[in-house]
Amino acid sequence: MGYTEPKISRLLAALNHKKGDRVPNWDVLVDDRSLKYILKRPQGGPRETTWSVPPADAVKVARAVGQDSIVCSLTWSLEEGSILSGKDLDKVIPPDPAVAREKLEAYLKAVKGTEMGVCARLSGIMTLTYMALGPVPIQSFMYLLYDDPALVKRLMDLFLDYHMRLIEAIKDLPYHFYYIGDDIGSTAGPLISPESMNEFWVPKTKLLINTAQATGRPIIFHCCGVQAPILPYMLEWGVNAVHPIQPVANDIYAIRVKYGNKLTLVGNIDVAGVLSFGTPAEVRESVRDHIERLAKDGSYVVCSSHSIIDSVPPENYLAMVKAAQEFGVFK
Repeated sequence: MGYTEPKISRLLAALNHKKGDRVPNWDVLVDDRSLKYILKRPQGGPRETTWSVPPADAVKVARAVGQDSIVCSLTWSLEEGSILSGKDLDKVIPPDPAVAREKLEAYLKAVKGTEMGVCARLSGIMTLTYMALGPVPIQSFMYLLYDDPALVKRLMDLFLDYHMRLIEAIKDLPYHFYYIGDDIGSTAGPLISPESMNEFWVPKTKLLINTAQATGRPIIFHCCGVQAPILPYMLEWGVNAVHPIQPVANDIYAIRVKYGNKLTLVGNIDVAGVLSFGTPAEVRESVRDHIERLAKDGSYVVCSSHSIIDSVPPENYLAMVKAAQEFGVFK
């Protein structure tokens, strides 16, 4: 069988807990190996991804696999470990959101005349903060939560302010949904205590999500690791979907039982397992099982448990999307 044409209405239906013509397949990023395989480019040389290539090439990849939208990465970050003190932070000048608007306009131009959509990708404020604080990203953040909480909050507020201004700058453009990624946990559990989450992460993330929701677009929220601590917040805040639901840290079927179709589940096809180390036939069976057990009401999107990283053989990636389109047709 061939791959079906991208259709943003299909993905939006799933994000709004409804059935389209079939279960969508979607990944936030296709890395160098599979991208070059799909575009028939020689392997090797500088790394290319669907975030770094020109929008027209991202469209070609999405069309080749029947993915319903391309992803425009709009987030702003600082050099890892670059903020050691308040004096360092004093020197930081956020970019003009107009630059991000121009980038998004280029992606929208690339899909013009098609039924493909555009996703606006933002990073969450905690990830941006713990990667910027130094000298050792993440570890320094942990210490500073206690040694200099004012610095942590100030940096988080800087990222929050920029992304809220970014949303304001782009909200009149015809993009289709948001992907907001904030890795606040590991496979062992949250990176910070519940008390610190409530103080540092909850109010600021709620404000970011509410600002995005006010534009009338659905949100996919990404968090690697254990998702149990954040799912109640997602439900309370009205987030549409969660991603990537890594199998090593989450039981996606138990999540479906607990939350029903109130949260669309995006992902769980195992990058650390069958996608990277299985056969195309095994990938096909994993996808069929996920669709049969999760997609009856439409609230599931076939997707890897992270992204299509270079450990994934292109043949396995294509087996995943082909299986989604074969088994995912709604009767």
